[in-house]
Amino acid sequence: MSNPPKQKGTGGETELLKLLAERGVHVVRNPAGARTDLSRPGLLPIKALATRPDYGEWLLTVNLDDFCELVGGVWPLEIECKRWKRFAHHTLFKEELG
Repeated sequence: MSNPPKQKGTGGETELLKLLAERGVHVVRNPAGARTDLSRPGLLPIKALATRPDYGEWLLTVNLDDFCELVGGVWPLEIECKRWKRFAHHTLFKEELG
């Protein structure tokens, strides 16, 4: 049996909303016509693209300035660098978040 129409496309949002809340990051679901799916009001919002394969691990993509603002000079880091001619996350990030 398929999902009811209202639930299609919102399962991932609900899952991420709950996972963030469990980690002390409280966000709210935005109305259907909003630019993004989840948000938390503030002066300088950090824009992130959340992606995952079906039932896989969530990954959040942020731009360099937002990343630096988040981690500052405090946190130890491990960063793997990849460069491809075409990279889907870049396209998604630009299309969805500008």
